Amino acid sequence: MTKKIISLQIIFIFSARWLFAQNGSDSLFATGTPLHIAFSVSFDKVRNSKKDSTYFKEKLYYQNFKGTMDSMEVGIKGRGNFRLRECYYPPLWMKFKKSDTKGTVFEGNKKLKVVLPCDNRESSNALILREFLCYKLFEEISPYAFLTRLADIDLTELRKNKNKNSKVKGIFIEDVDKTAIRLHAKPLKNIRLTPSALNDTSAARFELFQYLISNTDWSVPHQHNSKLFVINTNNVFSIPYDFDMSGIVDAPYAVVSEVNGELLDVSHVTERLYRGYCHPADVMEYVRKEFLAKEEKLMSVPDLLKGSIPDKEIKRIKNYMEDFFDTIKDTRSFKYHILDRCRTN
Repeated sequence: MTKKIISLQIIFIFSARWLFAQNGSDSLFATGTPLHIAFSVSFDKVRNSKKDSTYFKEKLYYQNFKGTMDSMEVGIKGRGNFRLRECYYPPLWMKFKKSDTKGTVFEGNKKLKVVLPCDNRESSNALILREFLCYKLFEEISPYAFLTRLADIDLTELRKNKNKNSKVKGIFIEDVDKTAIRLHAKPLKNIRLTPSALNDTSAARFELFQYLISNTDWSVPHQHNSKLFVINTNNVFSIPYDFDMSGIVDAPYAVVSEVNGELLDVSHVTERLYRGYCHPADVMEYVRKEFLAKEEKLMSVPDLLKGSIPDKEIKRIKNYMEDFFDTIKDTRSFKYHILDRCRTN
């Protein structure tokens, strides 16, 4: 191989890395293969840590680019509300030192959300996989979405007497600040906006997606299970997260949402109810056509879980999604279930 070819290859590699960085991407989210990790944690420390700004240190073992296990020190902290309070496995923040992540799969990430199963039954791993599907569905629906990566986790629960080892599924979720950089946007934190302030098309996509997965556990104005961003001062949009209360996940602990202390008019989370705001008719028709054009692609997303959950479970999810498409394909049905149910406040 000539020196000229070698030089060109080196330039190409560095150019590719530069472009990769400019796009806000990183190797953690560049593949759909689950990342194998292992760590030890005290759940008592996790639950108490949310009240404190300090992350406690633990050793994280992870599969490196060679396929072997490597390690680094990370900071861990509790997060969330319902799951932190009610679940056996609490949700986590995982914080990294920039110098430690250089050259690793975590390079470019300062902080990540880690979603764990709610309880310690083996069946709970299937719920995490179904929630992961919701993130992947939204990535296909909107250009503004959090990036995610599945993780196969060897988890050691540190106890006073005997430690407990478990194998669980988890989800790494891109941090808000990292998302903002990637999208050339600014996160709107600790702010409340009226729904009319949002970009109509982005808002309609967000709301029709929530109807697709049958999720009512969200609020854009209160940034409940959603985060607001802005591009160029006027393009305001919201990105959803936390879908364990949705019908497509159908967790055994999921309950119908309350609004002002009253339950919504559905008996179970799998019963769809449109809770989107009213938008111009042409906007709704435009977004409706977008969803219909993406039907084949969206219906293929559950296939990501082939080999991880039974085929009959994948079929059940697809049948549930097909009911949604049957609704929006029919003009009368779309009007009755969606357009006529939109909220003005």
